[in-house]
Amino acid sequence: MKILYLDTETTGITANSAVIQFAGIIEIDGEVKEEFNIRCKSHKDADISEKALEVTGMTLDIINSYQEPKEALWEMESIFEKYCSKFDKNDKFILIGQNIKFDFQKLYEFYTRLGNKYLGSWINFKLMFDTLAVIQALQLVDKLPVLENNKLITWCNYFGIELENAHDALADIRATRELAQVLLKKLGMNNITPVI
Repeated sequence: MKILYLDTETTGITANSAVIQFAGIIEIDGEVKEEFNIRCKSHKDADISEKALEVTGMTLDIINSYQEPKEALWEMESIFEKYCSKFDKNDKFILIGQNIKFDFQKLYEFYTRLGNKYLGSWINFKLMFDTLAVIQALQLVDKLPVLENNKLITWCNYFGIELENAHDALADIRATRELAQVLLKKLGMNNITPVI
């Protein structure tokens, strides 16, 4: 099974916010094959929230020093093609992340802005594992407590998972991968096995 743990850092949460960092861990059949950490400039006329800059610790000067979005896309796809065949509809990554719907949406918007319609060449749109959704489901059946919030840092603290630098996509995704492993055990599973 091919898993892509993915996290993004953005300039905000609106549809016109830009992704400025993609980080991921590629795991195949339980073995980590590669980590990546790609930074890029925001797209032209992107919404840039002061709060988002504060949270990520970035400035406009830092963001403007990064590579162009098209170069970031090329870099990411050059990594993906090492592990998946874009022409094989059954050879795709399963996405895992904390609130993965947000990161997937941002990735989709990134592709769309660049005129690239082929995100589905790499990602299985039918299967995603969202650690946030699993936490909420376990809370509903009293298998996990209701904490002050469901942020990644809160659950990492609860489970004793080290999160070196919250809101850095690479640090976040490393912690998310550990969190996913803990949640799988709570579900009585050692790993993810797709049913399709």
